[in-house]
Formats: sequence, C-alpha cells, structure tokens
Amino acid sequence: MRVFITSGRTIAQGRELYSKDTPAYSRETGRCFIHPFDLLELGAEEGGSLLLSTVAGEEVFSATPSEDLVPGTVFIPCGPHANAILHADTRGTGAPDYKWLEGSVTQTDAPPRSGWEILAEQGGVARPPVPDPGEEEDGGSVTIRDVVCPLCGCLCDDLVVRVEGNFVTSVDNACVLGSEKFLSRSRITSPISRNGGSWEPIGFLEAIRYTAEVLGNAERPLLFGWSGTSAEAQCIGIHIAEEVRGVIDNCSSICHGPTLMGIQEAGHPGCSLGVVKNRADVVIYWGSNPIESHPRHLSRYTTFVNGRYRDNGHLDRTLVVVDIRKTDTAKIADEFIRIKPGGDYAAFSALRAILRGHAEILPASVAGIPRERLIWLADLCRNAQFGALFTGIGLTQSPGRYKNVRSAIQFVDELNRHTKFTLTPMRGHWNVNGTNQTFSYLTGYPYGVDFARDTPYYNPGETTTVDLLSRGEVDACLIIGADPGAHLPRRCNEHLATIPTVVIDPFVSLSTAFADVHIPVACVGINCEGTGYRMDSIPIRLRKVLDSGLPTDEEVLSQILHLIREGARSRAAGYTRLQPRVRGRGILRAS
Repeated sequence: MRVFITSGRTIAQGRELYSKDTPAYSRETGRCFIHPFDLLELGAEEGGSLLLSTVAGEEVFSATPSEDLVPGTVFIPCGPHANAILHADTRGTGAPDYKWLEGSVTQTDAPPRSGWEILAEQGGVARPPVPDPGEEEDGGSVTIRDVVCPLCGCLCDDLVVRVEGNFVTSVDNACVLGSEKFLSRSRITSPISRNGGSWEPIGFLEAIRYTAEVLGNAERPLLFGWSGTSAEAQCIGIHIAEEVRGVIDNCSSICHGPTLMGIQEAGHPGCSLGVVKNRADVVIYWGSNPIESHPRHLSRYTTFVNGRYRDNGHLDRTLVVVDIRKTDTAKIADEFIRIKPGGDYAAFSALRAILRGHAEILPASVAGIPRERLIWLADLCRNAQFGALFTGIGLTQSPGRYKNVRSAIQFVDELNRHTKFTLTPMRGHWNVNGTNQTFSYLTGYPYGVDFARDTPYYNPGETTTVDLLSRGEVDACLIIGADPGAHLPRRCNEHLATIPTVVIDPFVSLSTAFADVHIPVACVGINCEGTGYRMDSIPIRLRKVLDSGLPTDEEVLSQILHLIREGARSRAAGYTRLQPRVRGRGILRAS
C-alpha cells in the first residue's frame, strides 16, 4: 500500500528523551500510527508489525490505529526508527523532509528492532553501561523554588524542585517532559572511550586532550549541537570552530533553520510571550502540536491563562489549529482546520488575497480547505484586537520550507494593516534560540557557519550538518547539546561511524554509539548555572539545584580551546606537541 509518511513528537517519546538507554524509548519510537481502515486493508491488527519502505531504506514498526489521521497517511514518532527511512536531501535548506515522505507499508512477521540495534547496523556500537546511581544519601532535603526548566523553548521559571541527598526526588509545576529530565538517572559519571565494540573508562584530562588533538588535526571538522547547553558555552564553541577553521552548526539547521531563512527575507513581526498572554484574543497554532512538544505553552502563555486584558482566560480567546492531522492540541481548539500536506504556501497566499479583497478569484477549495473556511479565518484574524500566530516545523520540513514561513510573515504583515498581529516560531530545545543569538552576535550568521576561509561563511544546504555529513566532507565531529544519532538520517550516521567523533553530554545519548569518546558534564539548569534564550528571545538565567561533581560545558570547552591554541603556537614555532592519536576507532595509546 502506498502511503504518505510524516513524523513528529509524542508525549510518550518526549518522556524518554533523557532515558534513551531504556527499552521504553525504543518501544515508543518504533510505533507507527495508521488509520484503522488502512490497517484493515493490510489485514494487520493493533500491535502487529508493519514494514515501512522509502527510497532511503526500510524499517519495521508496531501498528497503532488512530482515527486522527486521514486514510493513506502514516505518522511515526521522531527517533532512530523514523530516521532509518529518511533520505538526506535538504533541498538547499539544511532540513530533510521529516514531514514529507512517500513510501509503502506492508504487513510483516518481523518484530521492531531497538534503537541501538538500528544504530549498530549503521556502524555504531552497543550502548555503554550506566552506573548504578546508588541509594539516596541521608543528607536531608532541600526545596528550591522558582527554578527554570531546561527542557523546551518555553523555559518555564516557576518550578519547585525537591532535592534529597544526591538526587532530585520531585518536581512541581513542571510538565511531564521537564520532570523526567530532572529525575533521569541515565547519567555517565566519568569519561569513557570506545575500545573495539566495548567501552572502557578514561580520565578527564585524557579525554579532553584527545578531543583537542582530533579537532586540531582535522581538515574539515564539524562542531554540531549547542542547543542543549548555555550561551556561555556556545561562545567558547564558536572560538574553537574559528581556531580549527571548522564548521559550527546548531539544531536550527534541521528544525527552524528554514524559519530563519524566511525571517531573513521578510523580517520578524514578533513580540514577547508576556504580551501574548496579556493581550491576545486570537491564537493560531499552524503546523505545531504544543500539547506534546511544549506541554505548558497553552497554560502559561496563550490560552488557559488569565492576562492583564484577558481576565477570563480561554473564554476571552479563540484558539485555532491548522494541521494535517487532528492532534491533541486540535482536539481542544475552538476551530480545527485540516490542511493537505504541503499546502501551507497556497493557504497563506489565499488568506492574503482575501484580506486584499480578492476572495472571489479563489477556487472552491485551497489546499483541502473550503474557501468559506478561509474567508472565516481571514475575518477572524482581521477583526481580532490582538492576534498571535505560532508556527511549527510542519511548515519548515515540508514542501515550500522557508517560503512557507515567508508567506506566513507576509500574511501577518497584511493583518497589521487592520489590527495588531504577531508571529512566533515554536522553538524546540531549551536554548536553540540562544544558539541563533550567540552565533549571530559573534559571526553574523544564525547557524551553519563555516570558518574554512578564515572568515565566517554561511550557505544553508552547503554548510549545514546533514549536507556535510551526507556528502562525506567531515573528517572529525564534536557533538554537544544535541543527539544527531537520534535525529539525523541514516546516511549521516553512517558517516559519523567512520570518523573520529566526540560526544559531550550529561546523559547517555544515541550519538554515543558513534563516539570514540563520551565526556560527561554537569547539566545546565540542574547541576550548574547558565544563560538560555526563550523562544521569544528573552534571555533567562538558569539556576543550579544539585552538585554533580562533574565539570561544566564551559570548563571542558575552555580546556579544549586552550590545548588547541597551545598546539597552534607549537606548530608555528616549528614543532608539534599535539600529535594525532587516532587509528581506526577509539584512542591509540602508547604501549
């Protein structure tokens, strides 16, 4: 059966983001949601195995019937299973077609594989052992209030965290995703290096020295991630990239990079989330499902919250959701408008035509939306006292890409001839917006910055991570504050498995499967302080609630930068103190 395949976050998948070494993560990412009629036609049952095939490959998923989809459409959660069938063509934007895949589905008897088994096929190794955290020490309990959550772009700052001994034991006011990050114990306590197909512990100094040597001796190094660490660490990373004449890229390139390209073309009619909370009477989520990706967004900023000029909360607001499937957010909306996949540009263009008084020229249906519904939506927005449009990656990872966002901005600009309307991208990682701020401030460009020419160079589709890895250009990689092993196409991971790779992360990640060295660090917002930028570009200082005894990202990166500069000075003086130590996979040690 031919099907249209799309992917996205689910609340269950989000709960396991910081427990990727557990079977629960693989069970959730190995599911596929399919309409019951399609399941019946295939002769399969709920929980049965389905084989999804695309031009990039095939993978087995567990069937879950869902009437939220239209027949002929399959939805799969983000993760290694989805990436195994994802091609690496970014069409000049840096972001693959996560939301737009054509393929086929058949019934099979083979069971779904675990994420680690998929990565092993791509060249990775088995997950490292996670040390037993032990029992909670009898050191009394401490309650810390007004804690900032380092999970998503909402950066909720009202958490109440209870610490007992060496562990966080409870988190109040947080969503289930944020709570799981605080409570996760899938942590590595000392650096580990890959030795063949197994892992062995090494010292911090040895791991840091190895990283400096790998980056300093590489011809085309890539420094990727940065969205899960502090702005201070990001600044040091930019200096490292400049020193080694490498490419530094952040998670924007695979999610909201096309949004930034649209903003570069058309501007950004934005505002703070506080203004939305206090003033907005019309809220639109387009291509976004915040209940599963940003669970507290509606209750803190848009819908289920009282504002200064919106005393009655949701009774004073109209919530509209535009999406290709009836998401959990759509189910609670005042109006749900189902749009055909890839129809966003046409829909925004039609809305602009209506605002300009040309509704009569529109066909009876645009992108699957009846003309009367589009006229109703345009009138609702035009007559709003204050409107807020929140755009998700449903616009950036489907046909049109940054042109979809540009058209949305132009629609908002048109509305501002009649009323007040704003647009805010729904940023994912807690500091992914911070990467765009720090990168732009220090280099002039928001992501995908190449220092090979001794001056910053930026060209999405050329200097972005998926494109660099899929073309096999990169000969060394540093991963920090992200997990490409869980989010990049198969071809990219296959190349990571062939080059020296270092992971700096507080948690076990799927990228560890491709690493020569994994350096554990303190988690920003839990074990150390740092600055993050909310999705509306408001900087917020994150607090420390628990001491882990591990160095911070800043400390590790500062030592790496120092060693790289020391090696550069040595080479300039005619001798080299930093010698390459990579032979195949893992660390080459002196006999």
